Amino acid sequence: MGERVSLEHKGERVKGYIVSKIAFFKDAVKVRDRDGVTFLAKEHLELAKWMSERFHSSLGKVLDLFFPDGLDDYIREMVVSQSPLLDFGEMVVEDFLKEYGAEMLNQYLKRGLVTLRKQFFFRTPKPRLKKRVFLREGSMRFEKSLTLKQRMVVDYLCFNNGSLVEEILEELGITQSVLEALQQKGIVEIREEDVIPKVFERREKREIELDKRNLFFGPTGSGKTETLFEVIGDYLEKGQILLLVPEVSVLMHTVARLKGLYPELKVAIYHSYLTKTRKVLEWYRVVSGEANVLIGTRSALFVPAKKLKLILVDEEHDESFYQFSEPSYDAVEVAKKLATLLDVSIILSSASPSLTTYFEARDGKIKLFKFEKKWADTTFEIVDMRKEERTGSFARRTLFEIEETVRRGKKVLIFVRRKGFWGRVQCETCGYVLLCPNCDVALSYHFDTDTFKCHQCGFEEEVFDICPKCGGILKGHGTGTEKVERELMSYLPGVRVKRIDREVVEDPMEVEDYVDDLLKGKIDALVGTKMITKGFNIPEIGLVCVLDVDALLFAPDFSATLRTFQLLLQVFGRTSRSFPGKAILQTFHPEERVYRKLVEGDVEGFYEEELERRKILGYPPFRDLVHVAIRTRDLAFGRQIIQKIADSLSGRYEILGPVEHHLFKLKGEYRYHFIAKVEKAEEFLRDLKEIERVLGIETTAYVNPPSLDLPS
Repeated sequence: MGERVSLEHKGERVKGYIVSKIAFFKDAVKVRDRDGVTFLAKEHLELAKWMSERFHSSLGKVLDLFFPDGLDDYIREMVVSQSPLLDFGEMVVEDFLKEYGAEMLNQYLKRGLVTLRKQFFFRTPKPRLKKRVFLREGSMRFEKSLTLKQRMVVDYLCFNNGSLVEEILEELGITQSVLEALQQKGIVEIREEDVIPKVFERREKREIELDKRNLFFGPTGSGKTETLFEVIGDYLEKGQILLLVPEVSVLMHTVARLKGLYPELKVAIYHSYLTKTRKVLEWYRVVSGEANVLIGTRSALFVPAKKLKLILVDEEHDESFYQFSEPSYDAVEVAKKLATLLDVSIILSSASPSLTTYFEARDGKIKLFKFEKKWADTTFEIVDMRKEERTGSFARRTLFEIEETVRRGKKVLIFVRRKGFWGRVQCETCGYVLLCPNCDVALSYHFDTDTFKCHQCGFEEEVFDICPKCGGILKGHGTGTEKVERELMSYLPGVRVKRIDREVVEDPMEVEDYVDDLLKGKIDALVGTKMITKGFNIPEIGLVCVLDVDALLFAPDFSATLRTFQLLLQVFGRTSRSFPGKAILQTFHPEERVYRKLVEGDVEGFYEEELERRKILGYPPFRDLVHVAIRTRDLAFGRQIIQKIADSLSGRYEILGPVEHHLFKLKGEYRYHFIAKVEKAEEFLRDLKEIERVLGIETTAYVNPPSLDLPS
């Protein structure tokens, strides 16, 4: 079971999966095996069925997750000879048909002279020369002039000097030009030589005795990741290992570090930015057992590795592990379930774990390993913007700290909640706010393009300064990355500034270029949105500033306090590990417990308070929360149907709502929603499906989501 099949009926072909044995098909329905082999173990099929029930998702769409798009392009059908009288061993079906015809193939099949077999094929070039790369003596003196990718190669060769060119290109995901640039600088040499790379002697390891479920809990820089790597080394001889990371931008750094420690690793990578060909190839390397370590984002969880012996989830709290698009699922919860089904160990690692994971560890359901920070401490300072003298988006003392940090030769990171220049544009006379015509969202002003933009649907129009309602003057309000960047360039002209957000970066791998500029000393301060909060360690960062974060804390969402706390921990974790750093938080609400606990460094105290609050209110992890929503272009119909659904369920479950979603109109559609607090989500979802069937409509439902946001 679990095989992919094609069903043909009256000339139509439909893709499907075998999920249970059936007595018969009608004669008119033809079933054809698509792969010739079963890739899914029974545990994968059980996982898919559980996910379908747990997350209100179609079983077929869940099963699609286990197979990469384009897989069929790399499967061909072979005619295999079963008789010594035939003058071929095997032929591609298309070639056989051209030479012998379809009638002969049918005759041979009926007489048992040939059989049909599916075969995978990849047109991967074979290396003609065994060229190896070596570090030259004295190469480390060039360290500060290297790009990030060049430094990855140097770090790799420190542990694997004499590695094959093809291996370096594949493992680090770089191009030949990176090696050529290093060769021109005299840092490496490429020659034909049959040597075995030297295995680097690793430091003394921490003794770890794992249970089935484990949590590595400790601040940034406390050694969690290094210990994860040590555990990987212990499991290399036992079977395959899966390491999940939240973002593509951190993936290649992880690969480079792992290969430096374990040159014998055969690593596969898997994420959404791979080409179709590369994705299928990496998938097949895992399912065939060629690769012993798989590193990827949440989609890597579904690569059906049949020899899997260990699952690791780094930064397990990260919202990127929750998929809102269909089929919806929580990758961390799915990883736990997969570990249980396969009877293997799982390690979750985070400086700010999800509340459920922390709760389970506190109650002994997960074995807890605490890590203490071994590096220089960070000084936290809360700047009360109600009392401070301000210059633009900054308190004067914040600007002073930035200038002093740069004067000392250190770098600065500045976190800003949103992109753009102004967050909203409002009339000074009547108070009218410019809104997107497709969404209930204020249009943001973008200085670089001199346009008003909607950050939800992409609507854009040229700037005007007269209020369309009363003729008054429009004025910008709020702070975005563009504004902060330009203010810094104006107020501190000696500080070299760059910004990073979705307006200037489309591919997450481009983040490396900005980090590289910091490391090489081309810029002093980096202004950015959430993408600067994780995924890299820059020793030279002496100051981290957080601006305009209050709006996150007061968002209409049950998880707002926890999400803000976790975000700030990640932001402040970017300060240097090698010398004392400083973190500044500008706020109009310095008395809030989130900020207080952060400054005190009392992570567990905050979690205990949050757990007590959620226990009283009946939120996860004490009860399941199901967020149910519908989208419609018919305003009256949407209001009527969501009310019917809620009324049908309210007698058996605690329902909050229904109401308009806080972002009510998006891309021309209206969104209504309600929240259900239930003891068991699966039971509630079965009832919801029955109501959907009776009413003939579909809803979207999210089980214990990280927020009440709805995907655009």
